[in-house]
Amino acid sequence: MKPPFATVSLPPSNVAYFAHPDTVLEYTRVAANTGLWESERLLCEQYFPKDRPLLELGCGAGRVALGLWENGWRHITAIDFSPPMIEAAREVALARNADVTFAVGNAVSLSFDAEQFQSVIFAFNGLMMIPSAAQREAALHETYRVLAKGGVMIFTGHERDTPRNAARWRAEQKRWEAGNRDRTLEKFGDRACMTDAGRMFIHVAAREETHALAERCGFEVLFCAMRSEICSEPATVHAFSDDTRFWVLRKNGN
Repeated sequence: MKPPFATVSLPPSNVAYFAHPDTVLEYTRVAANTGLWESERLLCEQYFPKDRPLLELGCGAGRVALGLWENGWRHITAIDFSPPMIEAAREVALARNADVTFAVGNAVSLSFDAEQFQSVIFAFNGLMMIPSAAQREAALHETYRVLAKGGVMIFTGHERDTPRNAARWRAEQKRWEAGNRDRTLEKFGDRACMTDAGRMFIHVAAREETHALAERCGFEVLFCAMRSEICSEPATVHAFSDDTRFWVLRKNGN
């Protein structure tokens, strides 16, 4: 969804939001009608082999996993921490006769063996919706663990230092410096928003912050660019998501 909601003082948590029937319905509609973004397809074509095991984290109702299946990828496993989302994804997959494994799982503590996957994708800003800096770092460490050597991860995240966001975050910085910040938020860049489906958390990072996080977890940054710099997307994509930065990381270590 693309909700321009105001920041409120609530404990950051997305559990209820992503289990809410309205959210599940919206994500199911997008999985069925919007499908894979062209930017996602282009980067996956470049970095993800189609015949090797692929893991999607935070799959929602299956938009990306099913889009990859329809574009020729096989051996796809997709997880989400919301059981209603996984149920919806399985229904869409059944309707499309897509052989994708959907399961409930948590990106912070993966149940998979080390080096089990060649490719991992965490789409639609999912990494930055994990509600603490330590947990976001844990998710990247877990991704590194389950990736084969030379394996690649792709993820996206909103960015503070784009021209569109700069004024908002300058004002927020002044609130933090004056001691007037939302005390339920842990780190500058955090936002907790109220929606009709419940509270929603997202961290909006600076580019340098995300780059440092990736390297701290052992990854090499191969590529990063805003979606709008990669290609043009149809109106259905813009209606669902603001512009976001793509990151492509590679595991080089043992």
